[in-house]
Amino acid sequence: MSQKQSEEVLACHEQAAEAEGKAETAADLSVNTEGLDMKGRSLLLARSIAFTKRLGDFTATASDWLRQSTGINTDLTTLPDRLFDLLPVGLYVCDPDGLIRLYNRRAAELWGRSPKLDDPADRFCGAYRMYRLDGAHLPHADCPMGEVLRTGISVVDQEIVIERPDGSRGVALVNIEALKDDSGNILGAVNCFQDLTERKATEEQIATLAREAEHRAKNVLATVQAMVHLTRADTADELKDAIAGRIQALAHVHSLFVQSRWTGANVHSLVMQELSPYCGDGETRARIDGPKLLLEPNAAQSLAIALHELATNAAKYGALSTPHGRVQVEWSRVADGRFVLRWIESDGPLVAPPRRQGFGTRVLESLIRDQLKGDIRCDWHTEGLVCEIVLPA
Repeated sequence: MSQKQSEEVLACHEQAAEAEGKAETAADLSVNTEGLDMKGRSLLLARSIAFTKRLGDFTATASDWLRQSTGINTDLTTLPDRLFDLLPVGLYVCDPDGLIRLYNRRAAELWGRSPKLDDPADRFCGAYRMYRLDGAHLPHADCPMGEVLRTGISVVDQEIVIERPDGSRGVALVNIEALKDDSGNILGAVNCFQDLTERKATEEQIATLAREAEHRAKNVLATVQAMVHLTRADTADELKDAIAGRIQALAHVHSLFVQSRWTGANVHSLVMQELSPYCGDGETRARIDGPKLLLEPNAAQSLAIALHELATNAAKYGALSTPHGRVQVEWSRVADGRFVLRWIESDGPLVAPPRRQGFGTRVLESLIRDQLKGDIRCDWHTEGLVCEIVLPA
């Protein structure tokens, strides 16, 4: 501490002691009150002088660091505002009473406002409002800065929620260090804080995606297990082909999930995946008609396998097994919110209802009725199969 400032602080303490002595010996209550008031003002002035000295020491230390690290010979004690504005984090300084004596540009951005310096209306923090992580309101006087000024105990990596005047909120990570004189008296505190809002959102997104991936993996395994259990064939090669085709349908729909970031799959894309061989240049064997609809992953996954079963059956026994056969696929969202898809075959070989339920039909019913709680109806008309799939809203 400089000689001049030492003398000023000493003089303030002497004035405080003198005022206290007069107050203790005064018989007049007004004289007693005036003496105690003078003592308080003298001690506050002493702390303010010492605080200013500590703030100067802080910027002087920053000047030395900058000079040694970069070779830039700049006296930052004369340019504290410019120095602090270069910092990528918010920083502000309070005096012992919590009045904000200095803050940088980043702090104002995080607060969403620029409070007046030394304004009693903005003590301890420039944020509009503050909250604890559990959502409870955090009064300014009880915020981390207030605690440090009362106790002198530093705060390290504490998280609070800051609300801005426009109502937006962000999570701030605060680190606060008390400024003390040589006797350990609290002269103020420095708060260095940073916005964690984006990082928190990213962490939550990662956690959500991890949970979603776990759920999808379990769902896929359950679907594959059900397909394997229901699949029958006369030979091992036929069994492998049947299972491979259904797993390939799953792979195709999952590639659509990746494109949509797991929000679902477009119905048109699901249909095109199965009927693309019949929709090429000059091909008129497949007609696709329906509005743009996005099905959530569970429904899209089951519908993809259902379409694969219908296309496979049509290619083996139905309309797509002959050169002139045709398939029409149409879908809509009806008034009550249900999704309805109709698969209509025509101009193929004459068909008749199967004598027994096929394995493909069992797969369809397992997926649509058991997993999605929907409904499926197959009508074996002479001119071709008509299948209607209904999924709940």
